[in-house]
Amino acid sequence: MRERRFRVPLYFTAEEKADLHSKAEAACMNYNRFIRMLIAGYDPVVIPDDIFYESMEMIRQFADKIDEVAIKADNSADVVAIMAEARKWRSFQNEIEKELLRPKKRR
Repeated sequence: MRERRFRVPLYFTAEEKADLHSKAEAACMNYNRFIRMLIAGYDPVVIPDDIFYESMEMIRQFADKIDEVAIKADNSADVVAIMAEARKWRSFQNEIEKELLRPKKRR
């Protein structure tokens, strides 16, 4: 862990303080980390609700079922094609999560 030696007092209005805390809470971090991310040039991401995670779980289960079908397939060419399809679904899920959950660097 880095050693933090410098204390920087910030003065906010009550509205600004409430806004800071609500935005930090929405990003699931404390306000100190939230401010550090902003200083580093990142835009913290608001964490999605449970519907997002349920949807990601549905995609994961779908890819698992495709793998199960591949295991039961008799033809090796079918197995390769079916498993490639499962990889595409997992890649799709990873891209969604990357886009929506990772902080983005400002330019």
